[in-house]
Amino acid sequence: CRRSECKPVRLKPTYAMKKGILVVLAAATSVLGLRAQERAGHGEHAHPRNEAGLSLGAAYGIEHKEWAPAIHAHYFRTLAPHSRWALGAGIEFIPGEERHWEIGAGARFQVLNDLQLSLMPGISIVDKAKFSLHTEAVYEAIHLGGFHFGPVVGYAWTRDHSHVSAGIHAAFAF
Repeated sequence: CRRSECKPVRLKPTYAMKKGILVVLAAATSVLGLRAQERAGHGEHAHPRNEAGLSLGAAYGIEHKEWAPAIHAHYFRTLAPHSRWALGAGIEFIPGEERHWEIGAGARFQVLNDLQLSLMPGISIVDKAKFSLHTEAVYEAIHLGGFHFGPVVGYAWTRDHSHVSAGIHAAFAF
């Protein structure tokens, strides 16, 4: 189309997208409240600048109403030695009927000492590449040296597909 004839495409949040965001926010808010109570009166500990992690869990495709295993790997590096912000990249694979890969780069914010929220815009590849947005909340429940483990919840969106996921996060901080 000619520039004067083209209409801009406006993305409208779908019901499924809004529902997924609410699930992630509700889970993060619940964890925040529990964590604040647990940490009351306790000191914070320092985190190393680099983290390489892996999450294993299940994803529920909202449009297809289908469960599938989900594997997510990431790397983050904090912006400064004591910064709560980190930049990084991640890759996710979900096999099954709606098999796809997601590749993204974005930011992570350390809300509390052991709770992190991340946002990664990127590309989702099903039959062709499409813009995607991946959000995640991670709670580091167990620390063993440089390793930490805990629950993870996430939400991913493309124009044609969205899914919520939950699983176990394991990472090595160095």
